[in-house]
Amino acid sequence: MKINDKVSIGEGAASFVIAEIGSNHGQDFQLALDTIDAAVEAGADAVKFQSLAVNELYLEPSAEIQKLHQAIDLDESWHQPLKEHCDKRGIIFFSTPTYLKSVDLLSDLSVDLFKLASAQIGTFPQLIERVAQTGKPTLLSTGLVSYSELEQVIKIFERNGNKNYCILHCNSIYPTPADRVFLGRMEIYRKMFGCPVGFSDHTDGIAVATAAVALGADVIEKHFILKRGVVNAPDEPFSLEPAELQAMIQSIRTVEAASSTDVRIEIEPEESRFKESIRYRAILARNRMAGDSIRDGDIRYLRHPKGIDAVQMMTLLSQDCITARALPAGHLLERSDISIASVGQNS
Repeated sequence: MKINDKVSIGEGAASFVIAEIGSNHGQDFQLALDTIDAAVEAGADAVKFQSLAVNELYLEPSAEIQKLHQAIDLDESWHQPLKEHCDKRGIIFFSTPTYLKSVDLLSDLSVDLFKLASAQIGTFPQLIERVAQTGKPTLLSTGLVSYSELEQVIKIFERNGNKNYCILHCNSIYPTPADRVFLGRMEIYRKMFGCPVGFSDHTDGIAVATAAVALGADVIEKHFILKRGVVNAPDEPFSLEPAELQAMIQSIRTVEAASSTDVRIEIEPEESRFKESIRYRAILARNRMAGDSIRDGDIRYLRHPKGIDAVQMMTLLSQDCITARALPAGHLLERSDISIASVGQNS
């Protein structure tokens, strides 16, 4: 999956890490900018917001819903300056559209990619169609979506000639207990649809996201906040603060470095040097005269940097081997100390 001319997802590329700011801006524009900056410093590849507007989502929102959206809605006028700030900081900006107008708003900004949340994938095919028609790469979240519903989403993208999508395994339990995550579903999606897969993480901490990369996640999306306790947002409790996000990204890069599938033809140079330093060498256990046969019982083995090693000695002892000269007990055997008897010669 290609996001732009510089970024690829899948086929051996580094995991694409998204800091999901979502609604953790608390409707404070400067806080949103500061959170973007913190994501850049932590090493994220992209930041994601959520394009929410209560009047675009509800016909008659209850007082409770209105109160919630007073904390989480994203002012439409923010989209352009947020993207411009991200462009200046060298990080990808995008947002999750939740109503039709927001798709057009983001498309007009020429965002690099879209994200469709499972709340829309499972309930709003018109929105899916609108995003698919943009031709932009799209992340598809699966928390509220059955396999059959996901197949229908894929068909919409294929019908619109948009094959640039990635499926994110997701659990819509907030936060998700580790025993309810089921990371193996990523491989199921990969086999079903033959596309990149990733993980949208709603667990506490960084362990599960790191494990997802070890299991092949091409994308990791994690909720991010500048500081917990500052805003009243629903995602705040399981969002990472800057130091935690940085630690997660460092762990991901470590896992990637350790997950190389290079074929082991030769051991590493450091391993080879250590191996040579611990070789067991053949030492005579008793005095031997010139021409005496050498048997297993005549040898003891001790580590030493020189002499015939145990592997070589096993080969020599499989032949009719004799001493080339008189040798005392405790002698460190060299190859010149041993001859191979001629056929028929008595030992």
